[in-house]
Amino acid sequence: MYIPISLKPHSKKIAIFIVNYNVPERADKLYEYIKRNVKYPVDVYVIDNGSDLVPPSKYTNVTIKKNIQTTGGWLKGLEASDKKPYRYFAYMFLITSAEFGEKSKDPVESMALFLKNTPQAVGIHPSLSKDSTTYWEHLKNRKGEGFRRTWFIDNIASMYRADWFNEIGRFDKDLIYAHGIDLETGYLARKAGFSIWIDENIEVKKVTDIGYKMKRMNMSAEDRRKLAWDNTVEVFSKKYGPDWYDKLYNQYIDDSWR
Repeated sequence: MYIPISLKPHSKKIAIFIVNYNVPERADKLYEYIKRNVKYPVDVYVIDNGSDLVPPSKYTNVTIKKNIQTTGGWLKGLEASDKKPYRYFAYMFLITSAEFGEKSKDPVESMALFLKNTPQAVGIHPSLSKDSTTYWEHLKNRKGEGFRRTWFIDNIASMYRADWFNEIGRFDKDLIYAHGIDLETGYLARKAGFSIWIDENIEVKKVTDIGYKMKRMNMSAEDRRKLAWDNTVEVFSKKYGPDWYDKLYNQYIDDSWR
């Protein structure tokens, strides 16, 4: 019998989602790191997003027959998590371009406890290492430790308070390439008076385009970026109007968060 999430008992557990498409060694490494280092209670969902060039991760527990891109993979993982008899406290989203270093022995507990102890905080992300390749420089470690408020976070290793995330409708399924879902989530949090944070006690490294360099994505990185941008413009123009960029980037922001 299906039980609505709102009627399920609360749990302190966190659901971690790893979407893999043709890079099983990267997914395996993330899974094994979590199992080896994380003491906080978690359920890990390794979603195979239609891998067609190499076998799936050996830890796969959610299978998609055909690649439905990043957002679709995460949403399928969330659907699988909905079948648990309890409500998760938070959701964590990992990409296979992420690598945890020595500063992140337990990349979950620090962020989870901050969300638990900070009621107005709905999202948090590890700081990025200085050698990460990223467009979003504001995510890189600045202070060395502590927590720093920011205006939005990427979904390299993001964590969101589950009740709030479900309330906003999760990620927009129409943003199929996951481009823009980070901006919209941050915007919705700020607009409602909630806060988004960077955990500088821990670090994650992002290695951009690793799957493309391995020639396993069935398209070039440049083609995907164009498809993703066109998709973002189409979806946000319909939702927020022609000035969507200014709204999502600049509204409800204190400059000290940038």
